[in-house]
Amino acid sequence: MLFLYRPRETYMPFARPFARTNQAAYNRTLQTKFQASRRVAPAPVATAIEQRDPTAQLEQVTRLHQSGALTDEEFAAAKAMVLK
Repeated sequence: MLFLYRPRETYMPFARPFARTNQAAYNRTLQTKFQASRRVAPAPVATAIEQRDPTAQLEQVTRLHQSGALTDEEFAAAKAMVLK
């Protein structure tokens, strides 16, 4: 049990935790480094016009219903949400 009596200044096998503000800054730098190393471009975000176009949404819901991905009840609920 000698490890219980060692002074605090001795080598620790793990890094000491950062203060909360330093940890947040460190996390941000890691995230920016990760984003810079990505080889695949992120997926494009749908524009506000595409998201609010009820015709396109209704066509998409209809295609899903025709392909069998949506039941009649789910189709009716989705259509009601689009037409709301």
